[in-house]
Amino acid sequence: MLASCATVALAGAAIAAPAPLTLAEAQRLAIERSRQMVAYDSAITAARGMAVAATQLPELKAALAERYARKADLVAAQKVATRVDIAGETARAWFECHYVEQMTRVAADQLKFAQVEVDGAEHMYGAGRLTQADLYATRSMLVLFEDKWSELEHRGRAARIALKRWVGDAGDAPLAALPSMDRILLRPAALEGDLVRHPQVALLEKQERLAASDVRVGQADRQSPPEIAATLAKREEARAARDEKLRAEVAEMRILIDEWQHLRDRLDRYARQLVSLARERTLATLAAYRGGKATLTELLAARRAETETQMQGVETEREAARMWARINFALPDRLPTAPPQASAAEGAR
Repeated sequence: MLASCATVALAGAAIAAPAPLTLAEAQRLAIERSRQMVAYDSAITAARGMAVAATQLPELKAALAERYARKADLVAAQKVATRVDIAGETARAWFECHYVEQMTRVAADQLKFAQVEVDGAEHMYGAGRLTQADLYATRSMLVLFEDKWSELEHRGRAARIALKRWVGDAGDAPLAALPSMDRILLRPAALEGDLVRHPQVALLEKQERLAASDVRVGQADRQSPPEIAATLAKREEARAARDEKLRAEVAEMRILIDEWQHLRDRLDRYARQLVSLARERTLATLAAYRGGKATLTELLAARRAETETQMQGVETEREAARMWARINFALPDRLPTAPPQASAAEGAR
C-alpha cells in the first residue's frame, strides 16, 4: 500500500514538473503575450476599412484608398518591428538567466571547496601545523567566494524577473539546453540584399510609400504647387532616411559579425587552453603543497585564479550568445511561429 502511494506521488510530481523552457518557446510566448500585437491588428483593420470607405468618395477615391492602404502597410511594418524587438529582448533575458545560473553553479562548487579548505586549515592550526596568517588567508578566501556566490544569486533572481516580464509564469520553469550557436544565418557577402528586410529599413520604406500616396492625394485634391512640393520633399526625405538606415544597418551588422567571430575565437581559447591550464596549475600547486613545497597561500591563489578563469570563460560564452542572438534575430523571418494547435487553443479562450 505504501509503495503504491509513493508511486502515485512520484508520478504526480513528474506530471506537475514544468517542461524546460526553450529559447524559441520563450520568444513565442513573449510575442503572444504582447498587447501591442492586438493594438496593431486593430489599427490595421481600421486603416483597411478606411481604404474601402474611401472608394465611395468622388474624385479622391482612388488616391485616398491607396493612402489608407499604405497606412495599413505602415502599421503592419511597425507590428513586425515590434515582434523583432520583443524576440530580441526575450533572447537576451533567456541567455542572461542561463549563463548567470551556470556561473552560480561554478561559484557554489568553489564555495564547497573553500569550506573544506577552511575546515582543514582550522584543524591544522589547532595542531600547530599552520600559521595564523595562513588561517586568516583561508577564511578570507571563503568570505570572497561567499560574496561572489551571493552576488550571482542576486543576478540570477534579477534575470528571472526580467525573463518573467516577457513570458509570465513560464519564466519560473527550468531552462532547456542552449540552441546550437556554431553558425549564423546572415552571410557577410549578402548583407546589402538581406538587410532590406530589416524591420527598421522596411518601416522607412513603408513611410516613403505613404508619403508618395500623400503626393497623389494632393494632386487629386488640386492642392497648390507649394503644398505638393512640401509633400514631395517629405517623400524624398523618407527615401533618403531609408537608404541611410540600410547603410547603417549593414555597417553595424558587419561589426556584430566580426565581434561574434572574435568572441568565438576567445571562447575556443578558454575551452581548449585557459581553463585547463588554470586547473592544471591548481592541481600542481596542491601536489606541491602536500609535498611541503608550496604554501597554503599559493594554493589559495591558484584556486581563486582557476575560479576566475572559469567565470570569465562563461562570461565570454554569454557575450557570444547575446551577439549571436542580435545577428540571427535581426530579421523577422528568423522568428519562431506559434504551432497551429497552440494558435487554435488561444483563439478558443
